[in-house]
Formats: sequence, C-alpha cells, structure tokens
Amino acid sequence: MNNVWSFLPDYHSWISNLFVQGPAVLKDVPSCGDFPEIGGTLAGAENNTSCGDGTEPNSTGAWTAKSTTVFGRTVELRYNGTTECAWGRITGGAPGDEIWVDRSADGGATWSPMLGFTTITSGNDAYTTQWNDSGLVMRACGTNGPGGAIECTGWF
Repeated sequence: MNNVWSFLPDYHSWISNLFVQGPAVLKDVPSCGDFPEIGGTLAGAENNTSCGDGTEPNSTGAWTAKSTTVFGRTVELRYNGTTECAWGRITGGAPGDEIWVDRSADGGATWSPMLGFTTITSGNDAYTTQWNDSGLVMRACGTNGPGGAIECTGWF
C-alpha cells in the first residue's frame, strides 16, 4: 500500500495511486503536495489528523456545519475540524436520492461540482466521501431522486 495521491488537472480531481498499476508515482502528474491550495496531504493519516480527497469520512468529532431540506429529506454538510475535511449526508430519503458536495476556492463564485456523488441504494440515508476543506468553502447538495429538485446548503 502507498500513500501517494496525484492531482489530475484535466479532471480537477485527485487519484489515489493505490489504484495505479505499476510505480506509485505517475510520470508528469504532480503530487498533491504541489497543489496545497486545492488539496491536502496525507501527513498524519495514521493518526486521522489529515484529509485525503475521496476517502472515507472520519466522523469522530464531526458536526453539521450547514443543512437544508429537499422534499422532507435533510441534506447536511458534515465537517471535521481536526482533519479539515467535509462531506455530504442525506437522511430521511429513499433509494435513488442523490447527495454530493461542491468545493470552491473563491467563496462560491466558481466551484468543482458533484464531488463524492452517491445515491441511497437501500435504507433512507447515504453520505459522500470526504474532501479537503482547508482554506476553501464547501456545500452539500441533494435531490429527491434523479431529475428531482436540487437543494444545496449554504457555503461553509
């Protein structure tokens, strides 16, 4: 296993090199340490004190920073101040309902959309993967199913 992440500029996203076949570092692809303004590092990951984009949320000490509703479903932006990560959660929903987070480096004027997009597959709730929120703002958005109404929390 390796702890190397690479930023893919064409996709405005990160990839864990754990999923890359061959050498851990991709040729001509910058590491996340080269882009601190839009991503984090894995320093301290062994103590759950850092954030890797697209990873499982660390809910220890997390709280709901912003919330809204869409047709009776609650859409929340969850935040962990220790790791400086945020993720979306939808509760009170039904299979097919959708949740994702948007992230912005300019206060919400522009943003990277639909990070961690997921749907409720069973039960009535789901959550996204976590995303670095250090020095950035994020919001959570959800729908009452494909093509349904979209509601987003405020930026945090």
